[in-house]
Amino acid sequence: MAIEGTTFTVAGTSDYPVCDCCGKTNLTRAVMVRNESGEEFNVGCICASKVLRQCYRGKKHRISTAAVISIGKAARASKEWQARNGYGSASFQLVAA
Repeated sequence: MAIEGTTFTVAGTSDYPVCDCCGKTNLTRAVMVRNESGEEFNVGCICASKVLRQCYRGKKHRISTAAVISIGKAARASKEWQARNGYGSASFQLVAA
């Protein structure tokens, strides 16, 4: 199953071992991404870094696998931690390649 959408938000990390992008099994690191219509997809961090881009100054830049995992952990953190560290899901809008 291919992920569909143009704008994505990282919803958190995932323990589900199958990637919805490439179909790979036995994933050790994965994140949940949500598209603009609210559908959630389980994506391995390598597929996420290849497929998703972050807009910066009008250009689309590839994000690293470490950044994908970091964004996923921050999205899963408590509301108090997010408020204290300035986390906002609007700052992590990712676009398809």
